[in-house]
Amino acid sequence: MDKRLTPEQENAMIEDALNNIPLVSMPRSVTVNVMARIQKDVRPALITWHDFVLSLVIAFCVGALFFTVQSLPPILVAKLRIQGILLYQDILVNARWLIPAIFFGFAAFLSALTIPYLQKQLMK
Repeated sequence: MDKRLTPEQENAMIEDALNNIPLVSMPRSVTVNVMARIQKDVRPALITWHDFVLSLVIAFCVGALFFTVQSLPPILVAKLRIQGILLYQDILVNARWLIPAIFFGFAAFLSALTIPYLQKQLMK
């Protein structure tokens, strides 16, 4: 539109055009043409070699962890169990401040993730 016109004048011109110019029916081939343009760039959902290699690496890591835990000496398993019990008791003792601190930290992390999006929305 013309930059010299005020928004009221622009709106009046648009309303006048909508009321006085007859509507033209939409051609029947519009949907077919639009869908043909949209579906040109569609990539089939196939598993790539990167996906296959990543899944293999993760499977080998899980398998190695399983066999490592199975082959630990019994003394080490007992010490790990004692440390697990001590950690659990420590969490129970400190739950009064630890749980709210974890939740507030998680909330702060999630709010920090939204800051760039909000800034982008404000700049529009």
